[in-house]
This record gives sequence, C-alpha cells and structure tokens, in this order.
Amino acid sequence: MGLLRKYILNDIKLKLLSLVLALLLWFAVSYIGESKMSFSVPVSTGKPGEAYMVTAMDSEDVFVTINGPVSTLKNMKAGDVRVNIDLSNLKEGKHVFDLLKESVQVPKGVQVEQVKPDSVSIEIEPVIEKRLKTIIKLDKKWTGQYKVKSWSPTFVIAEGARSSLADKTVVETQTVDGNFQADEEEILIALNPKNMIIKRLRPNAVKVILRRQ
Repeated sequence: MGLLRKYILNDIKLKLLSLVLALLLWFAVSYIGESKMSFSVPVSTGKPGEAYMVTAMDSEDVFVTINGPVSTLKNMKAGDVRVNIDLSNLKEGKHVFDLLKESVQVPKGVQVEQVKPDSVSIEIEPVIEKRLKTIIKLDKKWTGQYKVKSWSPTFVIAEGARSSLADKTVVETQTVDGNFQADEEEILIALNPKNMIIKRLRPNAVKVILRRQ
C-alpha cells in the first residue's frame, strides 16, 4: 500500500495537469472540433403555376455533404437540410437547375461542402381537362356470381398533363371486391388512373351496385 500511495502522490501536480489537458482535448474534439456528414435529401420543388404540372424529374434526391462543429452535427437529421427549387414562374418545357451550395439550407454554423448531382432537370407541361368514361373492374372471383347492375357517375373530369391525357378516353376503377353476400350490394370504389399523370379527378370515386346472378 505504501508503494502504491507513493506512486500516486509522486508528481501529483503533473498527473493532475495531464488529466486536465486530456479532458480539454476530449471537450475540444467532441464539442469544438469540426466534422463532416452526408445526407440524402429530397428536392423540394413546390408547385408550378395552376395551369402547369411537373411530369418528369431526373433526380428526386440529392447527396449533400456538410461540415461543422461536432456539437451541432451530432444532433442533426436529414430533415434539417433542405434543397428548394422555385417553380412558380416557370412555363412549359424542360428546365435545368444548377444545385449550388447556396441552394442548400442548413442550420446556422454549418457549411455545405458538396452537392451531388450538381444539377437537376425538371419537365413541366400544361394541365388540360379531359372527360373520361368510367369502367368498372370487378374482381374475377365474382364472375358468374355477381354482375354490375349500374354505376354512377359514368363520366368524370380528369385534370392532368397534356401528353398523358391526349389519347385517353376511359379510366378504370380499383378492383371491386368485398365480402359480398346480399342479392344486391352497393360499394363506393376509387378510380385508378394508371399510366396517367393526373392532378385531380372530379369526382375520384364511383358508386357501384352489384346484382347477384
């Protein structure tokens, strides 16, 4: 015990100084030093004018590398980094936006090092209205058991991209299915505008009446 006590007490000031320096170094690395982080961030485009819509975008997410104090970065989440593109004044066509460091919003004290890709291409088309006939899609397992007695509405108005709706004349419902038991069943079923770039459908659902065969 005497030897241990002598070892501990020997150069006690030097040992305390070393401990303090080690703590300061840890604090500097953990809270004052700088580090890097990378996030995959969705590109927020907002909306173009009411008469237009986005039909294609070559990259919906970008890879952002940032640096800053460890004390700040260790609490950061991907949602704290934002990449915004303003489409409000754009017209029809293909638009290429350079993603500069200044395009990225980050918390105070954090710097943007790199953005990949460094540009994004967005296509915008005019919105048109098209009158489409509604088609009821009954699940095949009910074939021979039920038939479609009636449905309403038989036509709806689709608002969507011009190129998408130009050759469309009909729109199907989602598959009509359920726990049918009665002689007559009534169901409200949503429309399924597959292969269409749609802004909205008016209305977006159809009331279907089935009759047992």
